[in-house]
Amino acid sequence: MNTRLSTLAGVAALCCGLAAQVCHFHPSDTPAVGTPDPRPFGSGVPTDPVYGSMRYQMQIPTAVLGNQPLDIVEIFAAPAGTQTRSYTEIKLRLGHNPNPLTSAMGLNMVGFTDSPLAHNYVSFATTADQWLPLGMAHPFHYDPANGMLVVEFFVRDAAATGSGSTGFRTDPAIPFVWRTGSSYNNGILEAGGGIKLRFCTDAHGTTEYLEGGCPGSNSLHPQLSYGGSPQLGSTLDIHVTNGPGAAGSLAVLVFSFRPRIGPFALDGFGGTGCTTYVFSDVVSWLVTSGGSHTVSLPLATGLQPGFPLWNQWFFFDPGANPLGLSGSNFGRFMIGN
Repeated sequence: MNTRLSTLAGVAALCCGLAAQVCHFHPSDTPAVGTPDPRPFGSGVPTDPVYGSMRYQMQIPTAVLGNQPLDIVEIFAAPAGTQTRSYTEIKLRLGHNPNPLTSAMGLNMVGFTDSPLAHNYVSFATTADQWLPLGMAHPFHYDPANGMLVVEFFVRDAAATGSGSTGFRTDPAIPFVWRTGSSYNNGILEAGGGIKLRFCTDAHGTTEYLEGGCPGSNSLHPQLSYGGSPQLGSTLDIHVTNGPGAAGSLAVLVFSFRPRIGPFALDGFGGTGCTTYVFSDVVSWLVTSGGSHTVSLPLATGLQPGFPLWNQWFFFDPGANPLGLSGSNFGRFMIGN
């Protein structure tokens, strides 16, 4: 079943007011080049005493982002292997610092003023040698008058399975500070070998996370996926499979302007084992037959770029649990040029 949806087009038109600009690279647009390093995203072993949990900071020279203020809507890193990665916690913090890079960056900062990425208990896939969007929930306003941009990553219990290296591509010209564990103690300033990053003021793409929802009465876990493209002027298809197949089933596609930091359990409402990672900011209701459905979202070229939305499917599914609900994993798409 395919349904065309226009409500989100109006919502996107009201969002953000960001001007389309270019992407900036630190130091170059070469995601397949550079020695892999497990910092900051882990070695793949969550109990690793060095790489399993860590903080990692980089200061971005003004020459990379320019001397004019801009709104960063997405930050990308470059994985060296194709992996399924999971974290008990993964967080990105951003701020400005007029001071030189030192091993005490966490203490001499003007201040981390924003955390546009914060997930607990989350998993996602990475593809080797392709820029990976980190999934920012909102733009960060960079203003060189306040100092250079500082990026901090924090991961806890970083696990990975797959092929190739678990590290991310680096460059010998990039200095960084890293610390084992969760504290700011024992910082080590490295003269070079920091991860390569891409900063965009306009981007489009999709991410499918592995968590969320719960199996239905058919014992299958509904699966969200994307097709088409969230590029302006295109149509994005939001799919679900493995839903209940009975005629007249009611499906709900939820659009959220931000994700929950961690899973919200529905056990207390009777949804045994069911979780949601989204808020119900916009809801589309479908009366369905069969277990596979698609909502098609046309994206007019006049919409503003740099607009992220999160999604999750739910089904009213008698027999799944006392609440009569089954649900899919969650996903994110970014509308852009």
